[in-house]
Amino acid sequence: MGDTIVAQATPSGESALALIRLSGELCLKIIKESCGLPYPTPRHAYYKKYISVNNDTIDQVVVTYYEEKKSFTSERSLEITCHGNPIIVRSIIEDLLDRGCRIAKPGEFTLKSYLNGKIDLIQAEAIADLIGAKSKIAIELANKNLNGELSDKISRIQSKCIEQQAIIEAFIDFPEDDIGSEQTENVIKELEKSAKEIKSLLDISERCDIFNDIINVVLVGPPNVGKSSLFNCIIGNERAIVDKEAGTTRDFIEQKIYLGKTYINMYDTAGLREAKNRIENIGISKTKELIENSDLLLLVLDNSSPYPRSFNKEIKSLLQTNNVILILNKTDLTTKLDLSDTQLNHLEKCYSTIKDKTSIDEIIIKISTQLNTLFEKHKEFGLYVNMRQSNSLKASYVSIDTCISRITSRIDIEFCVPDLKNVILNLGEIVGVKDNEDMLDQLFSNFCIGK
Repeated sequence: MGDTIVAQATPSGESALALIRLSGELCLKIIKESCGLPYPTPRHAYYKKYISVNNDTIDQVVVTYYEEKKSFTSERSLEITCHGNPIIVRSIIEDLLDRGCRIAKPGEFTLKSYLNGKIDLIQAEAIADLIGAKSKIAIELANKNLNGELSDKISRIQSKCIEQQAIIEAFIDFPEDDIGSEQTENVIKELEKSAKEIKSLLDISERCDIFNDIINVVLVGPPNVGKSSLFNCIIGNERAIVDKEAGTTRDFIEQKIYLGKTYINMYDTAGLREAKNRIENIGISKTKELIENSDLLLLVLDNSSPYPRSFNKEIKSLLQTNNVILILNKTDLTTKLDLSDTQLNHLEKCYSTIKDKTSIDEIIIKISTQLNTLFEKHKEFGLYVNMRQSNSLKASYVSIDTCISRITSRIDIEFCVPDLKNVILNLGEIVGVKDNEDMLDQLFSNFCIGK
């Protein structure tokens, strides 16, 4: 009898409900003995008492049985929903261990699904991408991979390469039947199409980094322009210390928030000016580091004060990024700011005051729109290619390019077959090679337990 694995599939800690998953041969025996269901209807939820091996009632649970070949893992499976008290969850899992189950390894449920042919490796990785997605667009792209769109594209390219390999090998086996100029041109044309498709996937992979990380949005500007007050308004609480004295913020303050369609790291930073002491200089240096690593800058100026000419030396580095929103703050006071002869005048402007919530809402909308534009620019092809897949695509592209060169030269056409086999092999590794145990162990170890 094979292993039966068990794990909590919901986060640890107190909650209204918790889900415990099982997969393996013991599932039918367990639901019979613990819940009194000798013949459960598959995929039907039952409300039952969970009775331990010591005949104690642990909890009232909802239990669902999945038959072999019809579950996520393709094995007999069981889902037990209990109350989310960690003591209850631990008691049920300990009882399941007493009944012969073992604790699942990270990603083992998904690994079983892959090994049993329910999903391919791209779809397995898409499950992890869905769980760890930082934005709605990242979820959308992961769902496309889970639905098999990238797998289908890779399979089509692989099939085309196999067709051309068959033509070339037929010529090698029967040299008296000359492959002919027209046939050679057709082979080259088809391989060039495949090479172009591989290259387009490589281009996608270079744009996918933005979907892996939380976006960095940085508030910058001269001292005492109201950055910290704006920061508090945007994140919704009094996180930053606010004072009339310039230079109050000496170090950056970070807050993770969900804005628009994505999670972002919002940073409040020290004002940019000529430092007056060593401590302030350290804070300004950290601000400049954040500017270099930012995805979006919120440049704040005081609308009620003349433009600080000393700030001009800081402008050049700020304007090196295309993603800058200029915020003219303190608009409830008399306007004294004139940008007509500055490098900032061409930037689109937002006007704000912490006394008017509408102006803060408009800034938030502007940030969301800018971030959405940033994402849209990077999801042009509508697919997601991760680093592992990209490495295999690079190897495929090198091999197919060499193959095309050999055929085009018409000198060593026989030697292009190994190159073409390498293309096919590397494309196959993207979808998954089941006998590569080291690669599978490393990949699935990054999954959470219970998935």
